[in-house]
Order: sequence, then C-alpha cells, then structure tokens
Amino acid sequence: MKKILAISLALILCLGLAACGSSGSSSSSAAPAPAAAASSAAAEKSEAAAPASSGESAAPAAVDGSKPYPNCNEDGSINYDKIAHYDAEYDYTQNEKYKVAYIAESGTALYQQSAAAYEHWAPLFNMEWAGFLSADGDVDMFLTDLQTMIDQGVRGFILDPDSTTFPAVLSVLEKNKDKGLAWMSQMSPPRDGETGDGVPVGGNMINNYVGFDNVESGRQVTRRLIQWKEETIPDVDWKEVGFLMMEFSVAAALMERHTGSLEVYLEAGGLEENYFLCDCVSTGLTMQGGMDAAGPIVSSHPEIKYWLVNGLIDDFAQGAAAVIDQQGLTDNSAICVFGGSALVQQWDSGQQDAFRFAVFTAQSLYGEPIIGAVYAFLNGWVTPDEIWPSWVKGSDHGTDGHTYSQLLLPTESLEYDSYKHYLEWTDMYTHADIYDYPQDGISLDDFTPFVPVPDGYANM
Repeated sequence: MKKILAISLALILCLGLAACGSSGSSSSSAAPAPAAAASSAAAEKSEAAAPASSGESAAPAAVDGSKPYPNCNEDGSINYDKIAHYDAEYDYTQNEKYKVAYIAESGTALYQQSAAAYEHWAPLFNMEWAGFLSADGDVDMFLTDLQTMIDQGVRGFILDPDSTTFPAVLSVLEKNKDKGLAWMSQMSPPRDGETGDGVPVGGNMINNYVGFDNVESGRQVTRRLIQWKEETIPDVDWKEVGFLMMEFSVAAALMERHTGSLEVYLEAGGLEENYFLCDCVSTGLTMQGGMDAAGPIVSSHPEIKYWLVNGLIDDFAQGAAAVIDQQGLTDNSAICVFGGSALVQQWDSGQQDAFRFAVFTAQSLYGEPIIGAVYAFLNGWVTPDEIWPSWVKGSDHGTDGHTYSQLLLPTESLEYDSYKHYLEWTDMYTHADIYDYPQDGISLDDFTPFVPVPDGYANM
C-alpha cells in the first residue's frame, strides 16, 4: 500500500508540477552505461567562475574569436542567468564529453517524456546519454540505481525521487563527492524535509530548482477563465456562476494552486459560496476519478448555469468536461488546466468541449536549463551556489550560507486557434521534431525560453 501511495503521490506531483508534455508517446529505456551529472549540496566555489553581484563574471575571450561560454556577455564574461540555456553559436564539442542519466521513481508517461527530452538535449550539449532508469516507487531501488550509475563512472544526473527521499539522495551524493558529480532535480524542489517556524514547506533547499510557482500557477489558470467570462458572458451575474477547483488534497504543494485560484476569483467579483473544492483523493487519478468527484457537485447545483473550472491536471479536466457536457452546459462553461498534453491530443483529433485552455510549457523547454545546469557544473563554469543569481529568493535559498536559486519557466496559454504555432515554435527552438505542424510563418522571435524575474522575487 505504501508503494502504491508513493507512486500515486509522485504521479500527481509530476502531472501538476510539470505544466508540460508531448503529443507523442516516445520513451527511453535503461542503458547499461552510466549517465548525467550530480553535484554535492556542499560543493566548493569554482575559482574560475566567481560571480559578480550583477550576475556576470570577467572571463578572457577566446583567442580564435569563438565564444568562451554559452550565451556569454559581450565582453566574453559568463552570464550566470543564461549559462545553462543552449547556445547554437557555442562549440560544445571543445569540452569533455560527460555521461548523463535520468533516474526517476516512476516510469509513467510523463517521466518517459522527460527522459525523451533529456535524451534529445544530451548530444546537443555534447553529452553521452546513458539512459533512463525507473525505480518503480521503490526508494531502496532508486538509491541503489544511483550508486550503481556512480560506480559505472557517471558524473552527471537528473534525479526525480519522491520529494521525501531527497535527504537520502543527498547522503549518497555526499559519500561520492570525490568523484566530481553534479545533479539537478526536475519534478519537485529538492528540500531537506526539515520542519519548524520559518522553515519553508517541505524543508530547506539543498540544490537549485527549475519549475513553477504553484500559487502563481493557480492565478494564471483562473485569470484565463475570468477572461473567458468577460469576453463570452460579460452580462451574466456572478450569482449564476460557479467555480470548481479540482484538487488532490494529499499533495500539499498543489493545494497552493487553490490559494491562487481563490484569490483571483474573488478579486474578479466571484462569490465565495459558489466556489467549490472538488477533492479527487478518494476517486482516483483518472478521468473517471474527475467525473466521480465533479458529478455530485455540478448536478446538485441546478441554480448555477455557468461553470468555470480549474482542472488541476488533464485527467481531472477531462472528467469535469464530461460531467458538464452531460448536464448540457458545455457552451456555458470553460475549463483551464496547468498542463495541457491531453488537450492538445483532443484538438488534434478534432474534439472540442468545455476543456478550452491550458497554461503550458513544452517538455523540451522544461528540460533544457536542467540538463544545461548539470553541464555547466561539470565544466566548472559555475557552482550550484552561483547559477541563476537573479532567481535566489531571500527567504528560501538553503541554509549554511547557500544561495540556491529557483528558476521559473515560461508558460503559454494554449488556445485552439493558435496552439500549433506555439508547439511548432518549441520544435524550432529546441531543434526537435516532436510536433508535426507547419513551420510556415514561424520565427524564433515569436516566443522566448526566458521569464522576466518578478518584482520583489528576491524578497519572497
């Protein structure tokens, strides 16, 4: 039962924390060779990469006129905020070729999509892809796989354990710190599990994190729903509008999305008595689970003729859409989710219903700065305490003098009329061929892989 619960929690966290995905179903299999880089939380500062307060560091320009670092500043110095992003003008082959691997606690579809993204990026960063290993929810197996890879000579890792396993993972890495390891996580922020007054939820950071802010994610989804109401049913009184917040209450991090959703909903004029939490813990992490949880709420409120739904994950969003359709309210309702892979598949198949929008990041974009950071650590360009200095939160950057950052990823609102343009742009930017849409009229300048640092981020 514990193993099943661990897998379920991992799935909901990965589905919720990764607003991303692929319309394909590619997967990667384990390879006998080692892979990816890992870095001890107590890594020493690299003398060759000591950052200035501006996020820049002086460095000699290459003698032959080529770039000394990826995305370097005009004077050839390191740009610490962009060093981990791929630079097509930089010659990665001039550096040592490291082996990189991805180890996860689950082998479900989204983890396979993540592995496919890293397998795609590895050769672009001149790294040898050693494979994807799934521990199938077994903590001991995860730690054994990690040590085995290290023993095989792997120096770089992307690690996705259950969030409570990070302290044990860190222990393994620290025992092997003489082997020059470097690492990053993906689905969950790497924390030490500490609790107490003033300690962030989940504990203190033990490495950098690339991902999303859950409260802001809830706000983003709800803003799109409010926009739909204002554009489509502007004269409908809020008394007739219900808000359905799909949730999975045992995943504390995802409950923060409820906080963001409720905030935006109330600010727009929504009525608190028409805001319904729809917990799917007892019904399951499936479309049917979403239907079973949403059905009783929607059917028991016939006075509500219009529904706005934060679907949380694609499966729940599809379940809510089915319920709304059964009630004959599809034209009067809108569902948005922080995710969107299933929505893309629906649209590609010609299906349109109340599931109208998604706040989305392509998996290939998600993986780029993660594997790029591992590569930067291995080359000694930066340490985990130096990378992404603009993204260090003043109240949540680790202990003992560490300055771990939390880089936010760009998201895009997927709309039926424009989703193919954005997804094909991600293929163009990432040098991939995931989506089979026309590239006519698409420019690399249409979107960006970078996010402006929010005002006051350092003080959060």
